[in-house]
Amino acid sequence: MTTSRYLAAAVAMGLAATIACAPAFAGQVTYKNERFGTKASFPAEAFPERLPAPVEGDGLAWASPDGAQIFIYARENRGGETPKSIIRDRGQMDDVTYDASGNSWAVVSGYHDGRIFYERYIFRGDLIHSVAIRYPKDQRSTYDKLVGPVTMTLKGPSGS
Repeated sequence: MTTSRYLAAAVAMGLAATIACAPAFAGQVTYKNERFGTKASFPAEAFPERLPAPVEGDGLAWASPDGAQIFIYARENRGGETPKSIIRDRGQMDDVTYDASGNSWAVVSGYHDGRIFYERYIFRGDLIHSVAIRYPKDQRSTYDKLVGPVTMTLKGPSGS
């Protein structure tokens, strides 16, 4: 194999690997919060309506015509919260049907006011970054398949 063919093959394999690792969202929105550096991506067609920004500048939210919403935000961890305490607190307020956590992350899902919620939190320094998706029960077939891929795009700067 000539050097140019080898180089072309290597570039093609690298591009294929990059595409395979990227979220498979056609027309995706990637939001990065300027204040805290929180970042996540979601398919634009799933949440086409951007909601008004909060005054604090801690994140943004989008909605769909069928009643689903996505929230991407961060907040300061002033109360010494932990992944376990977030799960415990949600369980006191809502019907939690799934939870998981590690040293610096938590996932919690269940029902709140008759709607499904799925939330992922990552702890970075003194900040808690989060992406939350809420949707009507009758929209489960549409949104259940999005929650994992969307919430796994959540990032927070390591120095925060």
